[in-house]
Amino acid sequence: MSKNRSRDALFGALVLAAAPGFSAAAMATAPFAAHSAIEDLPAPNARQAAAHMGKGFNLGQMFDNSQHPPTLEAARPKIDAYYARGFRNLRIPVTWTEDVGGTTLADPDTGRIDLAAPRLAALTAVIDYALSKPGLYVVLNAHHEKRLKEGGRGDVLEQLWSDISERFGDRDHRLIFEILNEPHLANHDPMAPAVLRRMTGRAYDRIRARDAERIIIIGGNQWFGAEEMARTWPNLSQVGDGRDPYLMATFHHYNPWAFAGDNQGDYADAWADADIRGPMEIMARWASTTGAGMPVYIGEWGVGWHSRLPTMNCNNVRLFYSRFNQTHATDMGMPTAVWDDGGWFQVFDHSTNGFSHNLIDCIDGACTWTGEERFNADCL
Repeated sequence: MSKNRSRDALFGALVLAAAPGFSAAAMATAPFAAHSAIEDLPAPNARQAAAHMGKGFNLGQMFDNSQHPPTLEAARPKIDAYYARGFRNLRIPVTWTEDVGGTTLADPDTGRIDLAAPRLAALTAVIDYALSKPGLYVVLNAHHEKRLKEGGRGDVLEQLWSDISERFGDRDHRLIFEILNEPHLANHDPMAPAVLRRMTGRAYDRIRARDAERIIIIGGNQWFGAEEMARTWPNLSQVGDGRDPYLMATFHHYNPWAFAGDNQGDYADAWADADIRGPMEIMARWASTTGAGMPVYIGEWGVGWHSRLPTMNCNNVRLFYSRFNQTHATDMGMPTAVWDDGGWFQVFDHSTNGFSHNLIDCIDGACTWTGEERFNADCL
């Protein structure tokens, strides 16, 4: 292990040692067992986890793409900054079977993970560091798996999650597995629901063979839109048949896209509260019926303001961030993870390792505006 990995594991062990009920005997196995030292606690089911996940953030464009270095050194300041602001879930998008920065984490033809990959070592260090933060949940996914999706490669997805489950099987149950992000085809069409259900079921079975209590997340069959769940999952026969308390649903929320999407023109669109709440209500209806009461996680949301605006000074964007989590998602009982790629959807600025504007304040429900006009000049 690297010096950084050892240091961070030790940090996690010290945090755990300070927690009530953490014994000296357990401390004797630190630092390397720190990531699993609280495994003796009962595993939270999906509803319990959702109740504690609250507001969260994405570690975007780090392990899924090559925009930011895939290192603990790059991830740590962002994790620390969000955690200090009360964010209690971290979603880590990871591309496994496609090339990122000249390497793959897993064989695209078999799904077998390269256990010697430096990027896997760095990812492991980031996961362990995040889990060392008391109460922080970590969502790990399979993100830009283009060939896997295009070919309907259930065998590859099955092996991939078998290996992931084995690699991280001893981690705290605050580590959650999201099986397949936004399963669209190369031409952007949705995957056939039956194909996705079959693929997901194979991965689900492998995860469950390793751990009956690891929380698993499922979603729709294209962009993870709220309306996709009903057509993708008319029943849950391939993922526990409605009897798995460790199953969670997810969707992504960029509604209305003409406002929230990247490169959509100006940001003076007159969106309404119904645009925010509508998709949440669609998901809630599915979850309360077909979903057998499973909780819903909004794994991505945000506004691509930086694709058009050089600086964040638009009150209309601020208002969207103020209303989204605090007014609507919290009221609906849905934990969230803002999409923060450090670029078009920037909240955290990697160049300064801090929050260079006040959208972070807005997420909590209130933030300072520039003047009193919603559609101020900086939205244009």
